[in-house]
Amino acid sequence: MLAHIGVLVFYAYKGDNMRNIDIHCHILPGLDDGASSEKESLRMLKLAAKNGIKGVIATPHYSVGYPNLCPARIREACAKLEERAREEVAKDFFIYPGQEILYNQDVPDLLQAGELLTMADTDYVLIEFMPWTPYSEMKSCVNTLTLMQYDPIIAHVERYDALREKGRPEELIDMGARLQMNYRRIGGKWYEDTTRWCRKMLKQGKIDFLGTDMHNMKSRKPDTLDAMIWMEKHLDMTYMKEICYENARQIIKSKDN
Repeated sequence: MLAHIGVLVFYAYKGDNMRNIDIHCHILPGLDDGASSEKESLRMLKLAAKNGIKGVIATPHYSVGYPNLCPARIREACAKLEERAREEVAKDFFIYPGQEILYNQDVPDLLQAGELLTMADTDYVLIEFMPWTPYSEMKSCVNTLTLMQYDPIIAHVERYDALREKGRPEELIDMGARLQMNYRRIGGKWYEDTTRWCRKMLKQGKIDFLGTDMHNMKSRKPDTLDAMIWMEKHLDMTYMKEICYENARQIIKSKDN
């Protein structure tokens, strides 16, 4: 279980440089609504690297529109793109396989059968819901997956109206869920309801991971700067390191345990 200090990407200082790991991104070309080509994938990764990202867990969608029930294809795409990234982005850049899984009643069986990917081949699973999903269904999902010995990470928690009610995020955390938030909404305008909610959650230490959720180089680039500026002013640096790097690193390290 990940520690909550003051409570998926991590900051470790190396000189004046920040390092982080992105656990939510759509960089594998041709698998979903993310990168349209390897060229765009590399452009996104180059920009991400400029923003301090040293590695990613690639999370192509699993949904009705994007079945992606072929883990071998995802693994091969990760290996191929990692090879190119080490040539053109950074020599030690890494890409681990994962999926962003739109939850339905078939998901537990598909996970058990190995037809869906966990995060970097660990017990962590990145789960998303439709924005209007009732809280009862989210709670049932977390209960089901934790009973099966998975560690559910709820993707982009800022999207779900059901989690805006007091006590609900805390209840899911107590049940064993981990919460992932997108950088983009943290760096929004102070008067926007979603941005204010995101910042409140961060100040309360409820978030475990940050992610870019990058899809392309137009509308959904790996922008982290505005979020980082706000966090550096308002959050404890130890907590920032956890949500930007350490917690994600723990996922990857658990692969070898």
